[in-house]
Amino acid sequence: MKFAKVGMRTIKTVIAVIFTIAISEILNLRSPLLASIAAIMTIEYSISESFETGKFRMYGTILGGTIALIITFIAPENFLLIGLGLILIINICNAFQWERAVRISMVVFLAIVLNYKDGDGVSYALNRTLDTLIGITIGTATNYFIRPPKIEEKIKETMDIMFLGVERILEKLIWERQFDELNTLSEEINNIGKEYKLFKKDLRFNTEKEDDIQSYNKLFNAFENINIHLKVIHSIKKSPIIDKDNKEYIEKYFNREVPEQDENNMDDLDLIYNYHLKIIIDELDLVNTILYRTNI
Repeated sequence: MKFAKVGMRTIKTVIAVIFTIAISEILNLRSPLLASIAAIMTIEYSISESFETGKFRMYGTILGGTIALIITFIAPENFLLIGLGLILIINICNAFQWERAVRISMVVFLAIVLNYKDGDGVSYALNRTLDTLIGITIGTATNYFIRPPKIEEKIKETMDIMFLGVERILEKLIWERQFDELNTLSEEINNIGKEYKLFKKDLRFNTEKEDDIQSYNKLFNAFENINIHLKVIHSIKKSPIIDKDNKEYIEKYFNREVPEQDENNMDDLDLIYNYHLKIIIDELDLVNTILYRTNI
């Protein structure tokens, strides 16, 4: 059997659980399981996502504990009230757009009402809520302090791949008269857009990199423009004539001669084609400059 490589997120999840169990022992928590579940659920893909998740799960924990406390006062083992409590939790979370709080809120609620024994209901509910909050805090802190996720590295790697992809598309278009891989480029741009949003959020926790956001913003916009204009020229003409200016730049860029064409035979579609090709070339040059000639 071949095991997959253990990722950093897996390692941090294990560390968070071990820390949580250890602190549960030190603080003599009665429910280390709840705290551990909360810690596991808080380890996210990025620092900002971890803080965001931790925030909403704290809301959910308090909500679940509060509703559970109310149920234990009325009838803790009443199945109908338990069902109504779950429905109430879901509706409240949806109303406040706390979708990421629903699961932990329900877990806390059920942990309290199903394990409640006659006694001090307030104390029991508060302790279970506190257990969960401790787990959330440990999980969030672990993700932040122990090798924080480096989304920037993945973004740069993806942009490198997209840059090479655009070069490959242009080479096939000019020298082989083929046009493919555009769907792949569009998909990569959509994916990088999602990563880019997380990266901007993460910059709130790393002010040293605030200047980089402008460079990545230019790169992202450049790739979007390239994609748009590639789609346009793809729909114009299969065998266009490349004008002198574009021809000279392309030959210099790729260090390769463009096949000879008679510019006297150019028509209106060729003119439109070259207009969009020039924009693609300019954007590609900008990407090249930012990626490989600046320190981002």
